[in-house]
Amino acid sequence: MRKLVKWAELKEIAVASVAAVTMAMMMSLSLAAPGNLQQVFNTAKAAYDAGRYEEAAAGFRKVLKHQPGYVYARKYLRQTEIQMKKGKVAVSLEGKLAKLNVPNVEFDKASLATVMEYLTAKSSEISGGKVVANFIYKGSNEDKESKTVTLKLGNVPMTEVIRYVGQLTGTKFKYEEYAVVGIPAAQDAGAKKSLEQKVKESSKPQFDDAPKDPFAKK
Repeated sequence: MRKLVKWAELKEIAVASVAAVTMAMMMSLSLAAPGNLQQVFNTAKAAYDAGRYEEAAAGFRKVLKHQPGYVYARKYLRQTEIQMKKGKVAVSLEGKLAKLNVPNVEFDKASLATVMEYLTAKSSEISGGKVVANFIYKGSNEDKESKTVTLKLGNVPMTEVIRYVGQLTGTKFKYEEYAVVGIPAAQDAGAKKSLEQKVKESSKPQFDDAPKDPFAKK
């Protein structure tokens, strides 16, 4: 009886082990798909640009594990490791603005255009000219003038002010290297849908395309 019980237990362990190995293989194959690897690479690249080097390195290594010949992941990993050794941390515009505390904000039906001008001037004022948040609006001028903001806040990071302004005006704000880009929510959603459709219609793997070498000498 004891032998039968022991054999049943061993059988259960063996089945569980096979299932675990199968699941791991399926997950590995899923990650190795070109589109998934491209997503991992893009996420790692974003982490690199934001100065999150440990996170970036992990992402680039994951890409190289499944596609060792991907030269740009290898180059970025090399640059990431150099920055990690230097102990250098790049601060994005979003990170800089998050450190700027705005003592008082009070808008009463102010146009989005006016609010953007105010935030540009305020970022320079608070930082002593070290940080300037240049705002670019991708919608029409009429749209920028017609959208209004009524808001009252005190002692908050500038990124929070921008977030509230985005919610009140239906604007998606994206942080680039030197500017804060405002995109009407409908336009941003349309662009995403169009991109998704193009990816679905394309039969060519996105990850195998040859992107421009970011470290090439000009």
